[in-house]
Amino acid sequence: MLSHAPFTRYIFVLLTLCLMQSPLAHAALIEFQPDSVTANTGDSISIDLLIRNLGNDSLGAFDISVGFDTSALSFTGYSLGNSLGSVPLLEAIDASAGAMGGAVNVAEVSLLSALDLDTLQPASFVLATLNFNVINLTGGAVTQLSVLSGPVLGDAFGAPIEVTGLGSASIASIPVPGTLVLLSAAIFGWLTVKRRHSV
Repeated sequence: MLSHAPFTRYIFVLLTLCLMQSPLAHAALIEFQPDSVTANTGDSISIDLLIRNLGNDSLGAFDISVGFDTSALSFTGYSLGNSLGSVPLLEAIDASAGAMGGAVNVAEVSLLSALDLDTLQPASFVLATLNFNVINLTGGAVTQLSVLSGPVLGDAFGAPIEVTGLGSASIASIPVPGTLVLLSAAIFGWLTVKRRHSV
């Protein structure tokens, strides 16, 4: 009768060899810069979508959606960074879907080699710049931009890159009480100076 011990040992050795041949896990952080903005109704704001912590990998493609509150912000456009190549020079393809209700999608695929991407990409770089108009943000209100779940990242060879962190950005209005205090102080100062000159 055949023993199961040699067969089990064989499978264990085979699995260990397979795992040693698989590529190391990729990881990346997706963040916003700045991650906190002060703005009021009528203001235009621009926020960069950044990637960092790629290690020795180069980013060859991404597909990311960012959620926002349509009652507070109006999306006005985006521009892609140049770290995956130039879209006008046909070094990369802009595959973005743009605004989709309460989200904006940016996506790009590089046509450059891994060596070219290594040269173009620093440790942290801008994937895209998102532009918004503030349409309703008053009285100390705060709204958020956040990377929606399921961003897709790929390295220069098409292997998936794991996302280990998703950032968010807050857009806050100048609190009304603070504005009233400043306005009151200015009026009080003006009245004090006026009274001294009239005496």
